This record gives sequence, C-alpha cells and structure tokens, in this order.
Amino acid sequence: MNRKSRRAQGKNSRSAPVSWQASARDLFLAAFRCHQEGRLAEADVLYRQVLKQDSSHADSLHWLGVMAAQLGRPEQAVALLRQAIGLRGDDPLFHSNLGNALQESDRLTEAIAAYGDALRLRPAFHEALSNLANALSLLGRQEAAKACARRALVLHPSFAEAANVLAVALTEGWQLTDAFRLYCRALLLVPGRAEAHSNLLMCQYYDPASDEARHFYEACLFARRYGPARPSPHFANLSAPDRRLRIGYVSGDFHTHPVGHLLHPVLSCHDPAQFEIFCYSNGTKMDAMTARLQGEVPHWRSLTGLSDHEAAAQIQADAIDILVDLSGHTGRNRLPMFALKPAPIQASWLGYWGTTGLPAMDYLLTDAVTVPPGQERWYSEKLVRLPRGRFCFAPPPDTPELVDAPSQTEGPLTFGSFNNLAKIGPAVVTLWCAILRELPGTRLVLKWATLEDPRVRQRVIDAFLAGGIKAERLDLRGNTPHAEMLAEYGDVDIALDPFPFSGGMTSCEALWMGVPVVTRPGPNPSSRQTFGFLQSLGLQQWAATDADDYRRIALELAAQSVGRKATRQKLRERVLSGSLCDAPGFTRHLEQAFRLMWRRYCGASPDQLDPCPVPGPE
Repeated sequence: MNRKSRRAQGKNSRSAPVSWQASARDLFLAAFRCHQEGRLAEADVLYRQVLKQDSSHADSLHWLGVMAAQLGRPEQAVALLRQAIGLRGDDPLFHSNLGNALQESDRLTEAIAAYGDALRLRPAFHEALSNLANALSLLGRQEAAKACARRALVLHPSFAEAANVLAVALTEGWQLTDAFRLYCRALLLVPGRAEAHSNLLMCQYYDPASDEARHFYEACLFARRYGPARPSPHFANLSAPDRRLRIGYVSGDFHTHPVGHLLHPVLSCHDPAQFEIFCYSNGTKMDAMTARLQGEVPHWRSLTGLSDHEAAAQIQADAIDILVDLSGHTGRNRLPMFALKPAPIQASWLGYWGTTGLPAMDYLLTDAVTVPPGQERWYSEKLVRLPRGRFCFAPPPDTPELVDAPSQTEGPLTFGSFNNLAKIGPAVVTLWCAILRELPGTRLVLKWATLEDPRVRQRVIDAFLAGGIKAERLDLRGNTPHAEMLAEYGDVDIALDPFPFSGGMTSCEALWMGVPVVTRPGPNPSSRQTFGFLQSLGLQQWAATDADDYRRIALELAAQSVGRKATRQKLRERVLSGSLCDAPGFTRHLEQAFRLMWRRYCGASPDQLDPCPVPGPE
C-alpha cells in the first residue's frame, strides 16, 4: 500500500532580522517568493547570492536545504539543514524540516529524534507531530504513530496530512471503516490531494466487501478530479511501425523494493537494437538496487521536485514513444502527470494490478489469470494479457541454502505468512485459527515490520486468542535484512496466503525457498496474484475455491510428512526452470506487446492486441 505521506514543511513566520543589509533582505524575500511559486532554479541562485553576502544567513541555508529535499537530494538537504541549526538551533521549523530530509534518506530513527527536538521547542507544532507519525508508521510503530497523528488533528482538525497518516496506520490495524472515513476527510480538506485518493483506492483492496465495480468507480472519480479530459497533443514521433522505439519507465520505487527486483531482469534483457530505454525516477531512496538498475539503462532521469507539467515536458523532450507507469495507485505515483499525456502511448504495468481510471492511460499490461476474460468492463484501459504472467521473478543474489522444514527436524509443523499485516484481517484470522485448532501442536509464524511494536503484537495475540489459539502457538517476528528474512523460510513448512489481498513478491520468495503456498483467489485482481504463480508452475491444486477448500488443502499438505524434504528442493528447481524465472522469454513477450501497441498507433496492425490472451502450455 501507499506508505508514504507528504511531509509538511510548515511556514516561516519569523520576521526578517533588522540587522540585515537591505540588499540581502531583498534578495532573500525574492528567493523565498520564487521558492513558494515553484521557480526552484531561480530561488537557488538567489539564496546563494544571499549567502555570498552573509555566509551565516540561517534562513537561506534552511530553505536551500528544504529545496534540496524537494529536488530529491536528501543528503545535501541534511547537510544544509544541520548548518542552519548550528546557526539558529532554537527554531523548531529547522528541526522539523531536518526530520523530513532524514526521512527521505530512510534514516528514520534520526528523523524521529529531529521531530522530537522540534516538539520540545514547540509542543503544539502540528506539522512536526504529523511528520513524526509518518516516520513512526514507516518504522512499524503503528500505535505511537496513531497517537501522534490524533494529537496533530486535535491541534489542527483541518490538517489533511495528519488525517492521511492516521488512515494509513488504521489500515494496517484492520480498521478499514475508520481509514476510509479519514481518507475522505483528507480529500474534503484538500481536494487536490491525489495521493490521499490513491491511498483510498489501495485501502479498498484490503476490504473483503469491496468489488471491481467499486474500484472502477473510485478510479474514474480520481481521473475526473486530477486529470483533464483526454488531451490531444501533437507528437512529433516518427510513425514508422518497425523503427527502434523509445520506452520510458516511471516509478518512485527504483530501489530495494518489489518493483526494483522485478524490473531488473527485464532491463537486463531488453534488445538495445530495437528499444532505447529511459528510467524516470520519482523517488529519493537510492541503494545497491538503484545502482544495478542504473547500470542497465542508457538514460536515467529524476522527476523528483518537478511539477507534473515540468515532468511531462521532460518526457516530451526525450521523444518517448511508449511511457510505462510502474506504480498505479501505490506510493510516489505520477498519475496526474500521465493525465497530461506526454507520450503517444501510455501503459500501466508491474506495480499495480487494477485500473488507473485515466482516459490518457491507453493500456494495462496484465495476464489472463489476474484479469480473466469477461472482466474488461472494469478497466478504463485496453487490456494486453501477457502469455506468461504479469512479470518474471529473478532469484535474489542473497539467497540462502535450503534447509529442512521444521517438521523434518523433530520440530512442530509450522505454518507461516510474511505478508503485510494489513492483509491479515478478521476473516483470515478466523480461517487460520480453524486450521490450527484441527492440528494441535502446530505453530504459526507471522513476520512483518509492525510486529516490532508490542501493542501491535498484543492486538494480534488477542485476535488469535479469540479464535481459540493460545499465544505460545504464535511466533511473531519483526523486520530483518532481506537475506535473513529469506533464511527464516527455513522455519516454515507451509505458507498461508491472505485474502482478499494475496501475496506478490512474498509468494514468489516463499516458493523459491521451497515452501508450498495455499491461496484463495477471488474476483479482484489483487486476490489472484499467487494463483498466477502457481498456475505457471503447474501447481493449481494449492489454489482454493472457498474457505472450506482452503482448509482442506492446508490440512492435506500438513499430512504429507513423507517426502517434504524432497518437495522443498523440487519446488525450487521447478521455480528456476519454469516460465516464472525466464527473464529473456518474458521480455520478448513484453517487447512484442510494445511493438503491437506501436504498430496499432501507426495504423499498421489489426485491433487484436493480446499476443496470447490465454496462457498456453509451458
């Protein structure tokens, strides 16, 4: 889900010191005005001119730091803001914006300390409280996050940022009705908050009562609010059906994130003779995966800090033929920019499974499992069903060796789920409790970052206790580095997939680590992700038709104690040798889809765009 919230910068209410030279004062006021109007290049020049006259000008250092964070340079922002604090450490705004920059750098513990400094100086600083709540939420401390966000709303009831942060935390706590209400409140307070509307759309997928009609309606409402009617810009792109195409990928997740992991094998397999690849990053987080992705493409651009119109202008200047959205309604998306139609063809893929609702988004790349034939009416885009699934999986480079399952080493048979805790709602808990009750002595491992919060742990324990499962049968684990997380699948015999929001990358990793996954696909595309992986592996027998069937499959797998060790190894071999890990083959199909889109745009291809509407035998 969308875990990010826009950090509130607050307003500089301090008057100009009387000791300033008039020219420095005028320069600063001009710089600040340019900054507020979004003319960042001009503001940068003027702030630096002030500093040439007065190198200890704290306000210019502070706002240069804020601007660096806006432009996706958080480390530079941190340095500038620390300089400003060194000159004037009693300004709570300086400390709050330092927290924002640290949060953008993923230095959450330091960010929390900076917000604490701001609140010691100004206890009723509602922006700092909201920002603190967001940092606590990202760190998995949901109960503390909710308390801070609620306090911010008491201080400032019309503060949309705090409502959005609180709604995110409530979603992870299975309080979906309250979360919906808060997202709607945020939208009423700031009607232009596209981020809050995307969060609302994501929240719907956690709700068992939500259906595709509801998703479609809300996505179309998003399009009406944040995008113009389908624009008709003139494109100078040469309409030659078979020429080399310029493909642009747009994401805020070009780092150690499922999108980064799943995109990398595709980038490494693209045919450079046929496709010239551009990556447009809307994020600030950079790590080893970012470096790997950058190494695979000839063109890398940052959209951070650019307005939608500025970002669209950059893409048009690059003469992109097909622009691909990798976010949908998840965090750091640029859907309002896509609504401006900066490329002749636009498609959504990979990071989101449902409709964007945008008339300017021409295609959705999916498959026949995620969106079965007959469901086209719930999508504003034309559907292109890839024949081997929506994406391919690359075995992680930090993969540990397979080990025997717990039940093979004289331990108890152990179920497990490493999914987002927000997916494990009351209906899921009820079914899992029923399975555990039928198998006395078995255990359940749950692993997610928020389980580091003692109050979240207790809430989970209480939910299972109400279903007749004592706390000693639960093994609740928090966040660990990726390699350690993979190794923890050695503590699991059978993985249980949540519903109606199934696992994605989580299910791939469980299967790769040799762990069978029981899933329950439903009508929504988010419920059918694991089913798609199982079908590609020829393991459809682990997909249930309803709750009773889910329970039956879990019990049958639990009874298959003989041969479980061999099953783990065979499952990994099956994943590695199947279409799920065939990056070259998957990329050829993706490129074929791009070529068909382009040929149709040029009027040189028939209307049929599904290269293979229904998956064929592998």
